[in-house]
Amino acid sequence: MHMRIRFAAASLLVAALNLPISADTAPSTLLEDFVHYALTAQVEMADANGQALLDSGLTPEELAELVDGLPTLRDRLPVAIRWAREVPSLSSIAGKLESRIERGRLDLAQSPKRIAEAIDMLDGGRRARTLARARLIEAGQYAVPPMLRSLQELQTPAEISLGVRNILPELGREAVLPLTTALPGLPADQQVVVINALADIGYPHAGTVLVAIARDDTSTEVVSAAAMRALRLLGWETPGAIDLADLHVQLATDYLDEMEHLRARPTLIDDGAGGTLEMQNIWQWDTHHGLRSHLVPTDLYWPTMAIREANLASDLAADGAAAKAAFVAGNLRLENRLGDRDVNLPLPQAERSPAFHATIHGPAVARDVLLMAIDQGDASMARDALAALSRTAGPRTLLDGLGDREAVTEALAFPDQRVRYDAALVVAKAMPDQAFPGIGRVMPLLGSAIRGGGMKRAAIAGGDGAGRSAAAATLEQVGYTTGAEGDSWADAKTNGVGDSDLIVLVSEMDAVADASTMGVPVLLIVSDRELNEARAMTTGMTAVGVLRADAGVDAWDAVIGSFGMGQPLSESEQRAYTSDALAALRDLALSDVDSLNVNSAVPDLTIALDTSSGPQQLVVAETLSVIGTADAQGTLLDAAMKAGDEWQQISLLDLTAASVRRFGDLVSSRQADDLHKFVDSARGDVADAAARVVGALDRRQPVSAGMGGANGS
Repeated sequence: MHMRIRFAAASLLVAALNLPISADTAPSTLLEDFVHYALTAQVEMADANGQALLDSGLTPEELAELVDGLPTLRDRLPVAIRWAREVPSLSSIAGKLESRIERGRLDLAQSPKRIAEAIDMLDGGRRARTLARARLIEAGQYAVPPMLRSLQELQTPAEISLGVRNILPELGREAVLPLTTALPGLPADQQVVVINALADIGYPHAGTVLVAIARDDTSTEVVSAAAMRALRLLGWETPGAIDLADLHVQLATDYLDEMEHLRARPTLIDDGAGGTLEMQNIWQWDTHHGLRSHLVPTDLYWPTMAIREANLASDLAADGAAAKAAFVAGNLRLENRLGDRDVNLPLPQAERSPAFHATIHGPAVARDVLLMAIDQGDASMARDALAALSRTAGPRTLLDGLGDREAVTEALAFPDQRVRYDAALVVAKAMPDQAFPGIGRVMPLLGSAIRGGGMKRAAIAGGDGAGRSAAAATLEQVGYTTGAEGDSWADAKTNGVGDSDLIVLVSEMDAVADASTMGVPVLLIVSDRELNEARAMTTGMTAVGVLRADAGVDAWDAVIGSFGMGQPLSESEQRAYTSDALAALRDLALSDVDSLNVNSAVPDLTIALDTSSGPQQLVVAETLSVIGTADAQGTLLDAAMKAGDEWQQISLLDLTAASVRRFGDLVSSRQADDLHKFVDSARGDVADAAARVVGALDRRQPVSAGMGGANGS
């Protein structure tokens, strides 16, 4: 508070003085003045000097050299920037200065000229060698190519070669990928140097190359022995038993998991719009030019590396399902992230589409990819894998039947609504000839999809009426409508929770375990005294959150957002899911699949029929017309008799007649009486259509009207 007051007072003073800054002011003076004025709370002067420094034309490297060349500012500048960030009118300037200085330091560290100078300094005195070591370590991966070249050059002084050998392990994890890439192409004596460095660095992703080198017939005994020793140091007790293909698959999976040790500090480049892009190096070995790098955006680096590793695994074991799954997963993720960017990527088999790879290996690989996507919470990849399953899986190949996990069952319980709908549609299309653990979710999901899924539904159970009402009110604010409700979890289940997108339990801690098996996120609402117990009980449970009873809308939003449920469906998505679900139900009804009871969708179809009109209503009616229940037939007849549009009414009556012809007379006596009354008052084409229904029913009940002429007059 005192700091803000001083800033405000100083601002008024500077504004009154209106002091100008000369265009000839040296950048070092501008920097020192920015620090001084920021630390003494003179806002306008700090802002002016900071902006002048940014406008001075200094490159990020020059700005970083300026900062690092002023020892008196080394400790004061970070404090000045931190304080300036707390002042609204200075926060932007402070942030730009900080990011430009850090960018400059990174560019300096990666400068080829500076790295070459550092290597030459290894032949100097103690101070020079100390400075060289610091610069090379700061350069990280970028120091590896010139350091390896210095080892290869015969004229390199012994002191420099010794310094390089000693410093290589100190480069740390950033050096692993360039070193492993270069290793197979180096002479034997340098291979030993690199192998020892990799062992000292200690990261296991060097294992694939070390195994290959140890088993290479062209490797010398010394090199093979060094590689085996390194593998033991990296944690493999019996390196001779390592399955190299499996090792590449594991590494591919690690890249898909985006494990932090597999990437270096980002390389920053201009994006052409005043900002920067984070890039990563993919290292390659060139027989003529040695170690070379290919810069790719960081978000694309992970799937690209996964594809490369999975491809190596496939080369070693062509029939390996895990390698195929990792390869497909990498391609699908890469396609999703690439979008419309035109990026040159060093990829194998790039001439084939991701959809080609996802389908050619059949449903077993698609199921494996689906499980990988579920484990990584990747909804886009999960949908791609389900799309592949929809094109390749049939009644006997949709399910694994042998594995510990059933991919489709888990997809039916995925937090993202689109994935659940897609999974239900895949099951409906495949028409499995046997039940499986998740099959009970299919029909409720298709029913929800028929309604379009635009408004997400939540089941509320437990607590008292006031508690449930409060929960329902908050749910409405975060985009949910209340579906099943009950005084207890058992009551809510009886009322039907299968089509819910979220389950809210009010003080029903004992029900959490069972509710979490329903395949949708669970939100537990508890009192203050229950909070610690509830959090401890739900620790480690997937898609289960805990909130206090007095939590606000923002807290609800945050917890629900953490479930990974995805954005609400767009109107076009709602229409597409409605259409697809109706088609799926129609096909199921016509095929009479024992494992899926299409009759259970009639209530949802009834709601859809009552709330739709025009062509959409006729599609719903057509679906009902192929379901052989009294509810389906009666719903059709009721809708037909109350339709307001003549041609819509005729179409609905004809669909009712089609249902009667297919399944026989299932309408109630009340509906039959209403139909005869309807016929009495109907005229023209509507009367003709109603007569077709009466005739199909064949109840022999006399019609009291419309017996005159052809026009019913």
